[in-house]
Amino acid sequence: MNPYIALTRPGNAILTAIAVIAGAFIASGSDIMEFKTEITICSISAMMLVGGGNALNDYNDRESDKLNHPKRPIPSGQIKAETALNYAQLLLALGLLILFFTLANKMPFVIALMGIGTLIAYENGLKSAGITGNISVGLMSGSVFLYAGMAVNDPGPTLWIFGLAVLATISREIIKDIQDLKGDQDRTTLPTKIGVNNALNLATFILLVAVGLSYTAINSFENLARIAYVGGISLANGIMLLGIYNSKLENYFAGQKNIKQGMGLAMLAFILAAGLS
Repeated sequence: MNPYIALTRPGNAILTAIAVIAGAFIASGSDIMEFKTEITICSISAMMLVGGGNALNDYNDRESDKLNHPKRPIPSGQIKAETALNYAQLLLALGLLILFFTLANKMPFVIALMGIGTLIAYENGLKSAGITGNISVGLMSGSVFLYAGMAVNDPGPTLWIFGLAVLATISREIIKDIQDLKGDQDRTTLPTKIGVNNALNLATFILLVAVGLSYTAINSFENLARIAYVGGISLANGIMLLGIYNSKLENYFAGQKNIKQGMGLAMLAFILAAGLS
C-alpha cells in the first residue's frame, strides 16, 4: 500500500465517513436527502481529519512503533518522519478549511475544531496521562455523531450513540494500551499505573455501563423499530462482551477488535431502527 494512504489508515477513514452518514440519518431520518451537500462535505472533511490525526499519531509514536507496529510506514522506512508530520498537518488544515469555507452552518466546523484541539492535547501530553488519554480518544470518536447531527441541524437524536461510542471506545483504548504495554516504554498508560488486571477490570466495568446504557434507548423507538433495535443492539453487545472475554484470556488483539466490531453493529442497529421509525 502507498505509504501516504497507509498513514491515514484508510479503513478507519472510510468507517468515519460511514459514521457521519449514519449519524445524519439517525438525526434526520427520511429528510436526509435535503442535506446531501452538507453530508458529503462533512464526510470528506471527516476523512481528512481522521487521516491527518492518524498520520500525526504515527509520527508521535514512531519510536514505540518500532516494537509495537514495525510494519507501519515510518518505522519500516517507507516515509520520513518529518514528511509524515507535514502530511498530517496538511490533511488537518484542509479538513478544517473545507468546512469553514463551504458550509453556512458553522457548527460542524466548531465540533471539528474542538476535536483537533483535543487531538493536539492528546498527542502532547494526555496520551501519557493514563485514563485521561483514553477519555480523550473516546470523546473524539463519539463526537463524529454529534458532528453529523450538527450537519443536519438536529444533534439531539445522536446523543445516545455518542454516549455509547465514547464509553465503548474508552474500554477499547484501555485494552489496546494493555496490548501495547511492552512497547510503550515512553508512555505512562493506565496499565502501567494500576496494573494489567486492574486496568482490564476498569475496561470491563466501563463497557458494562455502555451495554446498560444501550438498552435505555429502547424508549426512543416503537413497534417494529423497537424490535429491530433490541435485536441489533443485543447482538452488538454480545460481540463487545466477547471482546472482554478474549481479553481476559490475554488475547488483547482479538479483544479490542471485537469491541470495534460490536460498535459497528451498534451503529447499524441505530440506523435500522431509525429507518423503521
